[in-house]
Amino acid sequence: MGTTDQNHPAPWGETLLALGPILFAMLDLLAMILARFAEYLNDPVFALGLQFTLFGLLLIALLAGWIKSFPRWVFPYWGFALLISYYFYNFSGTISGQPFSGDWRVWIPLGAVALTGLLWMRSLRPLFTLFKSVWKDWTLLSFAIYGGLPLLCFAAYDETRSETLIRIVPLLILAVGAVFYMRLKNPWHRFASLVGGFTFGWLALMLHLSWYWNGRQEYWMSEPGTWIETFNWTSRFGATLMLILVAPVLVELLRRALPSQRIARPPLPKHS
Repeated sequence: MGTTDQNHPAPWGETLLALGPILFAMLDLLAMILARFAEYLNDPVFALGLQFTLFGLLLIALLAGWIKSFPRWVFPYWGFALLISYYFYNFSGTISGQPFSGDWRVWIPLGAVALTGLLWMRSLRPLFTLFKSVWKDWTLLSFAIYGGLPLLCFAAYDETRSETLIRIVPLLILAVGAVFYMRLKNPWHRFASLVGGFTFGWLALMLHLSWYWNGRQEYWMSEPGTWIETFNWTSRFGATLMLILVAPVLVELLRRALPSQRIARPPLPKHS
C-alpha cells in the first residue's frame, strides 16, 4: 500500500514495519541491559557489529520504501535516519572504543540510498508521489518526525547510569501511538495518535528522570540534582519537540488557503 492509500487502515504487516525505528532503539537498549549478564555483549566488536547490522537494516528499509513510492510505513525511517546522520555529523569521540569524528561522509549512506533508488526506478515518479502525498496528508511529515523520537528519548537519558527496563516504557508508548497512526483512517485521528503517543511517552520519561536525579550527585555536578530542576528541563525539551511534531499542520493550513483564494478571485469580464 503506497501513500496514495492514505484514507485506509494499513495492513498489519506494514504496521509492524513502521515500528522498525522504535524496535531498533529497544534492541539497542536491551543489549546494554543484558551486557551485565552476558560477557560477550561487552565486546566492542560485537557492539560495533550490532550497530552496523541495525544501520544496514535501516538502509534496506529506506531503499524498499523508495522503490515502493514512499508508503506510509517508511516515513519514520527517514526521520530516524536523518536525525542520527545529523547527530554523527556533529559527533566527536569514540564508538565501541574506536575514535570517530563526524564530517560530510556521514551523509554518504543516505545519498547512496537516493542514488540507488533513482537508478532502480529510472524515474522521478516516486519523488513526485512523495510530494503529492505530503501535500494531501501533512501528517506524514509528523510521522517522519515521530520516527526520530526514540533517539531523542535516548538523548534525554544521557549521563545516566540507569540501564533498566523502565527506560523501555516511553518506547512502548511511542509504539502504541505508531500502531494507531497506521490503523486509523481519519488524518486528524492519526495526528492525535502521534500527539498522544509522544505526550504520554514523554511524561513517563519525565517522571522517571525526575525520580532518578532527585538527590543524586555525579562527579561532574557541583551539587545534588533535584526533581524540580529535572522536571523543568525535560518539560522545556518536550515542549520544543511537541512544537516540531505539530509544525506540519502549517502544510494543511496552506493547502486550505490556496483553494479559497482561487474561489475568491473575481470572474473575468465577458467580451461581446
